[in-house]
Amino acid sequence: MDATRTFFGLPNVHNVPLCLTSNLSLFPQRLLQKHTLPLKPAKKHHLVCVRSTKSSDDLEGSRPSTYFSPSLWGDHFLSVSLDRGEFDELEREIETMKPLVKDMLMSSQSSDKEKIRLIHLLVSLGSSYHFDKEIQDILKHSFTKLDDIIVGEDDLETISIMFEVFRLYGHKMSCDAFDRFRGEDGRFKESLAKDVRGMLQLFEVAHLGTPSEDIMDEASSFAQNHLDSWIGGNVSGATPHLLKHIQNTLYIPRYCNIEVLVAREYISYYEQEEGHNKILLKFAKLNFNFCQFHYIQELKTLTKWWKDLDLASKLPYIRDRLVESHLGGLGPYFEPHYSLGRIIVAKIIMTMVVVDDTYDAHATVPEVAVLTECLQRLNIGADDKLPDYLRTVLESVFEVMGEIEQEMRPKGRSYGVKQVLERFKNVAKADKQLTEWARTGDVPSFDEYMKVGLVTAGMDGYAGYCFIGMEDISEKEAFEWLSSNPLIIQALNVMFRLANDVGTYETEINRGEVANGLNCYMKQYGVTKEEASQELRKIYSNNKKVVMEEFMNSHDHVPRQVLLRCLNFARLFDVMYTEGDGYSEPKGKIEHFMTSLYVHPIPLS
Repeated sequence: MDATRTFFGLPNVHNVPLCLTSNLSLFPQRLLQKHTLPLKPAKKHHLVCVRSTKSSDDLEGSRPSTYFSPSLWGDHFLSVSLDRGEFDELEREIETMKPLVKDMLMSSQSSDKEKIRLIHLLVSLGSSYHFDKEIQDILKHSFTKLDDIIVGEDDLETISIMFEVFRLYGHKMSCDAFDRFRGEDGRFKESLAKDVRGMLQLFEVAHLGTPSEDIMDEASSFAQNHLDSWIGGNVSGATPHLLKHIQNTLYIPRYCNIEVLVAREYISYYEQEEGHNKILLKFAKLNFNFCQFHYIQELKTLTKWWKDLDLASKLPYIRDRLVESHLGGLGPYFEPHYSLGRIIVAKIIMTMVVVDDTYDAHATVPEVAVLTECLQRLNIGADDKLPDYLRTVLESVFEVMGEIEQEMRPKGRSYGVKQVLERFKNVAKADKQLTEWARTGDVPSFDEYMKVGLVTAGMDGYAGYCFIGMEDISEKEAFEWLSSNPLIIQALNVMFRLANDVGTYETEINRGEVANGLNCYMKQYGVTKEEASQELRKIYSNNKKVVMEEFMNSHDHVPRQVLLRCLNFARLFDVMYTEGDGYSEPKGKIEHFMTSLYVHPIPLS
């Protein structure tokens, strides 16, 4: 089990709860692409699958010894002062400017292409949510005449922007639109390399392809090769800030990054663009600072809550990652009106991290059995003989979830809390199996492991946390959809499980958790760590395409706000696991991201 298993998905990842006797078959499936590696074992000296050297009896009786680094933040946000007058002034200025921006968007003087470019700019600046209805109406109308709009259009940036915007709003613009940029040999024309902005935009939208769209993979490789060659070199028409933007994009592409971080970076870039629109720029800056004010207030509330619980001192083996958990709520939705939702998500994530770390990092096998039984009942029985620390764990889970349920009941939204707890039961059973594998040093086959690992991925649970605080959707309908086992959730489960297992491999092996997906794959297929990593990344990429396809295909029967959460989950995985386990060990990249979101406002002048 891993730290982040609870971070992103607590309760079960399959919408239809999976038990440990699930008939789930990993191969062959649409979500797990065909293997390309030889199935015979490689030479022994190439194998690095790790097995335990302890006996089963030793492991069953031992308590794991795991150390997590202390919190980077502590009680910092309790001491951050917020000026209510400044907040009110930000809100007034935003409301004053909104009609000006809306007039630009709705202007009858603007062509369809101009409106779509403006929508793209608003999305990039993090301001589009203010005009969501207007944008959807514009794009719905424009999509009906798309062929007429793009006929004769030979500008790569324009076609790429339209492709991105339509897909982002659920309209499946065909990738055939890029055929005009291919030569007689079927390859993208080398003459495109002169178009710096077009190539940059092509690279971004290449991440929005679906499983059958091979041209998007070609576009990604083609654009990346040229963009890579420009970094550090002199490119005609590429200003220093554009080269910096290219560098940032290659490091973490837009759709491998969360929305508000994209906006934070893009505002800095756009400000240096010659001829930028001063109204749009100021509106974006005001909007970011307004959002940041909400985040800090949320963190003040959460820090006080966490300090009062005092679990970090009562249970010193757990990861103290409150701010990182807030980032886990910020990824799905950054908009101010989801403030309550982010608080709820962060509270549940931290509570489930306590449980997850108890399984992974502290409990013995007999204690794990008792913990799992209590979680199945969702109560502590009078006859339960529990160590004090386990009683603390269980009481904290029931107390926190009970408080959330009480808070949401007057809003008529307590149903979701009960659903989340039901899903968590399945995760607890799967966590018990993973713990037993870890304590006995057993490395199951990859197929065996994934039957359990997909349950612990818990993406339907994570989606459930988010839905609880989303007062703009029908709670019951959203959970009924989750219970239908939608393909988009299945794909997210696979993505999370594999991203987590690759990202946390070294940490897990070092603490004796040999039942890691990467390790299990190496065992089953007799391949090296590098070969296994490559294959798992292919499966991950394929599932990301499935998420995009289902995102677009589901708009006719699933609310857009629900689908956006799913699309944003995938973006958060990339942020957290591109360079190891960013949740458990946030120092570095994740620390930098959190500082840019929570500490530094954008200067308005």
